[in-house]
Amino acid sequence: MRVFKRLAILVLLALTCSWPAWAQDEQIVFKKTAVLPFTVVSKEPMEHLGEKLREEMQERLKTEGFSLVPREELHRALAKIKEPLNDALAQEIGRQVGAEVVILGQLIKVGEALSLEVKILDLAKKVTTATLRLQGTGMKALPGLSRQLAQETALKIMGKERIVKIVIKGNRRIEKDAILGAMQTREGEMVSPGRLRDDLKAVYKMGYFTDVKLDISDTPEGRVLTLLVQEKPAIKEILVTGNVKIKKDKILEVTDLKPFTVASEGAIRENINKIVNLYREKGYYQAAVTYELQPVTNTEVNLVLKVDEGGKLAVKKIEFEGNNNVKSKDLRGVMETKEKSIFSIITGAGKLSKDTLERDLEKIAAYYFNHGYIKAKVGEPKIDIKESNIYITIPVDEGPQFKVGQIDFQGELLEEKDKLLKLLELPKEKVYSREVVQQDLTTLSDFYADFGFANADITPLIKENPDSLTVDVTFEFRKGQKVYFDRIEIAGNVKTRDKVIRRELRVYEQEMFSATKLKESIKNLRRLEYFEDVNFSTNPGSAPDRMNLKITVKERPTGTFGIGAGYSTQDRLVGLLEVSQNNLFGRGQQLKVQGIVGAISSRFRLSFTEPYLFDRPLSAGFDAFFWERDYSEYTRKSKGGDIRLAHPLRWKYTRIYGMYRYENVNLSGLQPNASPVLQEAANIHNTSAVSLSLRRDSRDSTFAPTGGSDNSISVEWAGLGGDSGFMRYIVESGWYFPLFWKTVGVLHGRLGYLQRVPPKALPAYEKFYLGGIDSIRGFKYADISPRDPVTGERIGGDKFVQMNVEYRFPLIKKLGVMGTVFFDAGQVYGSGQSFFSSIRTSVGTGFRWFSPMGPLRVEWGYNIAPKPWEKHSAWEFTVGSQF
Repeated sequence: MRVFKRLAILVLLALTCSWPAWAQDEQIVFKKTAVLPFTVVSKEPMEHLGEKLREEMQERLKTEGFSLVPREELHRALAKIKEPLNDALAQEIGRQVGAEVVILGQLIKVGEALSLEVKILDLAKKVTTATLRLQGTGMKALPGLSRQLAQETALKIMGKERIVKIVIKGNRRIEKDAILGAMQTREGEMVSPGRLRDDLKAVYKMGYFTDVKLDISDTPEGRVLTLLVQEKPAIKEILVTGNVKIKKDKILEVTDLKPFTVASEGAIRENINKIVNLYREKGYYQAAVTYELQPVTNTEVNLVLKVDEGGKLAVKKIEFEGNNNVKSKDLRGVMETKEKSIFSIITGAGKLSKDTLERDLEKIAAYYFNHGYIKAKVGEPKIDIKESNIYITIPVDEGPQFKVGQIDFQGELLEEKDKLLKLLELPKEKVYSREVVQQDLTTLSDFYADFGFANADITPLIKENPDSLTVDVTFEFRKGQKVYFDRIEIAGNVKTRDKVIRRELRVYEQEMFSATKLKESIKNLRRLEYFEDVNFSTNPGSAPDRMNLKITVKERPTGTFGIGAGYSTQDRLVGLLEVSQNNLFGRGQQLKVQGIVGAISSRFRLSFTEPYLFDRPLSAGFDAFFWERDYSEYTRKSKGGDIRLAHPLRWKYTRIYGMYRYENVNLSGLQPNASPVLQEAANIHNTSAVSLSLRRDSRDSTFAPTGGSDNSISVEWAGLGGDSGFMRYIVESGWYFPLFWKTVGVLHGRLGYLQRVPPKALPAYEKFYLGGIDSIRGFKYADISPRDPVTGERIGGDKFVQMNVEYRFPLIKKLGVMGTVFFDAGQVYGSGQSFFSSIRTSVGTGFRWFSPMGPLRVEWGYNIAPKPWEKHSAWEFTVGSQF
């Protein structure tokens, strides 16, 4: 039997003007309830439990919103009763205290068995409305029984029933699921006034409705909860006014506002912030955006975004306060935010971003921490706007500079302290640096990991000495257990075969963990250039000392087909055709067909390489080529091919190369009075040669390396058949040094010597020439050469030296454009001349960019001491595919 035939759940939000009204004005009314102490029937004395169970029941009813008889009033009525409580006495007490419902409870304990029951007495009907009973075993079950009985009692009194259906009405564009997702109440649950109040607020806060109402109705199947919503009008059209510098489509691009969506104030304001940020990115820091909703129909509005662009501002000056020991230019150098300059159009300097400036403050603090100022503090920047300029002032409290103090080691050491100390960079520093400590921590972790202690715990214990202004560092070691690789899994390779990946790994299953070998394995995979990304992860293996390794790769397209054009000062305008596959059939094989047809040269090449012949690290391949080029002295046609072998040596990055080359050369177009050297070369056609090279290449990139070196020595012998006979020796070395501000220093040198092997001849086209973008800039291609004393024609030399010094710096970081300044020196020497007897020199500048069309280089060289037939300077330009 229900106490209430209809329960209308209404929340009066009219108390706060921001909330909508309810559908009805009636409120939830709970009958005044009196909870009497529970009677305890037990062999043991447990009368105290009766009051405790009563309090728990009252607390539960109170949270549900019941009106309860005060405890003192109830105790006064109970004090007058001298007999055991029964239904009649309970009803009498209820009438005395003005209750409409009385709850009478009893706990019966027989051995370990518990029985907890309550009677709900409706005084208006003078009958027992309901009796609820729960049973359990042991006193530990009593708290749970008490809570459950209190909950069921509350539900019974309120006449609650389950919600069999939730109906949404009034929604046109907002889907029912979206509204239900904001609510806690679900079908099949009991009605909870508190939860419904929260649901009402949550739906309203979605921002899509002007009014939200709730209604609960009875049906034969149960309660039906109806949510009545009134949607805000929909946006018919989005208009933008006041914008001059940025077009409407660019403004709307950064927003997610769309026609026919609800005009939510919160969403509109959120997108206005996006538009303001767009203007700030363009330098319009005073830009402001407001909006207006213009009614079109009862359910539609036009959204008008009103833009006040203001003037364009730029960072004019960045100053620091309190930097007594560190120069302002050094602090500005670590910042992403830059002052406006004449190059701002290219570099984008002068823009102010809040997020970027916050990162800059962290970088400034890190700079101080890494230069011994461990107490340094960087304050909030002060930003002043004057006319069209922004002035930024950053306060700094440097504090004293700390030097490196004592360095020690403790714990489970694998080596003597002296040997561990040699691994560190910190002892080499004059002042304390957090960055160097972190680097040393990584070094020590890798050192321990190379002995199998993959989970070694190394903690730097820092002790500051304010008196001596030094910092003592003690590295504490806990090596843990040795770890071995269990399984090594490969994932992400759709095309590339597993064995192509595994053969580049330097770690193996069942072998001891090694951090150095793992890093080397990842580096080897990246150098293949088959993958966009290579990552690894580890997880526990089959035993505590086992670890599974998972290598995950993301493949990139390795096949190309290109038709295009290129230009260089050496070859002029050329047409390009290239078909290549660097990972043929997923086996790692390389196949390339190239063709270049130009104004003064034509070249064709077919190339194939098998990097692992017979599943061994033996690289084998062949080339077939034909090329023709016009020189000022003659036209040269060459055809031939070569067979190549290469094998890695025990030293890292080092390989030995062997090659056999056969080439047929024909010279034509010689002048009648051409140099005898060239006339002799025209009668020498075939070169059959073998060569052996040793090369160590540790560069991190081939086009724009930032670190590492490339060193090689090669010997070539011609005379194994053919018409030519000579020995060619070339030594080459290039070193790349990462410098400050992501700049790179380059030192490069080459030296060559050529010796004729009688009785065969040494043709001029096999001799040395220098000049051009790949050797000595500022000179035309192959223009540095000994010349015939009579005809002045280039005849080549048998010795040469070449030296290049460069300083490379980023010009446009986002695009990867690098600038360079250089000094080149070199010379080609003929018979009777000695090395370094004379040197040709040049200086210059330029930039390079790995463009979508291929590597692009533009460089200008100045010939310091030109000959009468040479120009003072020469532009060098090349773009497109290169052989």
